[in-house]
Amino acid sequence: MSHWYLVSSLPYLRFGDKPPMSAKAFRAACVGWVADDERVVIDAALENREPEAGVSPAELWWNGEVQLRDAVVRVRAKNRGTDASRFIQPHDGFSVTIEKMVTDAFTRPDPMEQEMELDRARWSLVDELAVGDLFGFAAVLAFAVKVRIAERWAGLDEEAGKEKVEELILTATAENPETGIEV
Repeated sequence: MSHWYLVSSLPYLRFGDKPPMSAKAFRAACVGWVADDERVVIDAALENREPEAGVSPAELWWNGEVQLRDAVVRVRAKNRGTDASRFIQPHDGFSVTIEKMVTDAFTRPDPMEQEMELDRARWSLVDELAVGDLFGFAAVLAFAVKVRIAERWAGLDEEAGKEKVEELILTATAENPETGIEV
C-alpha cells in the first residue's frame, strides 16, 4: 500500500538537526493514513522495541537493529575481555555493512562520538530500507526511526548528563563502600 500523501507531507529530517516534528506529532499525522498493523510497527519504532506485527519492512529494520546491537555487544565484550555469547540475540540475515559500521564507530576516541556514529549507521540503514519503496510503508517506518534518533540527540543536555553521572557515582559508592572512592 502506498502512502503518497503522508510521506509527501512529512518534513525533511537531517541527522544532527533538531527534528521539525516530534514523535507525538508524527503519530498524530499517521492517523487515518496507515493501517492498524502499521501503526503498531510505528509505535515500536518510535519506542525502539521489537515490532509485534509481521510487516515486511519492519522485520528487515528490526533484524538490522538486532544485528547492530549484537555487533556492539561483541566489540564491547572484546574490549573488556569478556564473553559476549550470553547477550547475543538471534536475528535473520547478515549484513557485512552493519558489522563494518559498528567497527568503524568504535574507532572514535570519545564514547559520545561512538554513539553518534552508531545512530548515523541506524539512520543510513533505514534510508536504504526506504529506497525501494519511497512512498510505501518502508518510507513511513524510516521516518519513525529517524524522528526517534533526532529527538534523542536534541534532548541531550550536557549539564543534566553530568548530574546523572554524579548521581550514579554517589549511588554506586553508597551501595559499595569498599570501592574506596571518595566523593
